[in-house]
Amino acid sequence: MIEASLIIKGAFAALLLLAAYSDARRFLIPNIYPAMIIFLFVVAKGAGFPFSEPLWSHLLHFAIALSVGLALFALRWFGGGDVKLYAAIALWFGLPQAILLLVVTAVSGGIIVLARMIVHFLRISFGSGQGKTRLFERRIAYGIAIAAGGIVSLLFYYP
Repeated sequence: MIEASLIIKGAFAALLLLAAYSDARRFLIPNIYPAMIIFLFVVAKGAGFPFSEPLWSHLLHFAIALSVGLALFALRWFGGGDVKLYAAIALWFGLPQAILLLVVTAVSGGIIVLARMIVHFLRISFGSGQGKTRLFERRIAYGIAIAAGGIVSLLFYYP
């Protein structure tokens, strides 16, 4: 019999992969993904998923992530879908776990940006007309980094 926590982890990862795919394809993270991640948290809590922090810590992390994310959205540094996805993922982790989620997400984002820069410079170097636009005018599908941060953090804290 498959353990319930394994099914919950699989559903969490699947939702994040779908959100990342959507962001990569269309620069859009539909609201259904953060909503389903929040719903899955409620189901997991009710099913006895082994969360290590008290509920208030999870809720506070969610509130902080959403507040900071909305400020970044107001500054046009992040998209609305990115903010909602990160906040939904933050709900799964208590405050003591927030640093790992943030660091893994930021490192994943840095890797994506670096890979994008390498591809851009290779296109320019080998004369492809597609690489001639300015590097920093290009959009980044940061939902991929957010999804990676969520999955890696889940695997680290709930092996």
